[in-house]
Amino acid sequence: MEFKFELGATVRDTITGFEGVLTRRTQWLNNCNTYGVQPRKLLEGKIQEPGNFDEPQLELVVVEPVVPSSRKTGGPERPVPRTSI
Repeated sequence: MEFKFELGATVRDTITGFEGVLTRRTQWLNNCNTYGVQPRKLLEGKIQEPGNFDEPQLELVVVEPVVPSSRKTGGPERPVPRTSI
């Protein structure tokens, strides 16, 4: 089974109206796809918690996806050369 939405797309939950950017997706053994949606707006000056929704209850709001920056974020360190004793 394929995913209906691409990561970075902006979607809305058709039941609650919760809207945000898709930041993760999961495919379960029974072929149920779920998505993590991170809101773009602050709530009372604070970051809102992301919501998790089943694929059928989401609708696409913005086709143009959010693209992460290509800057290096660090990662595995290079091995440190060791001298033999």
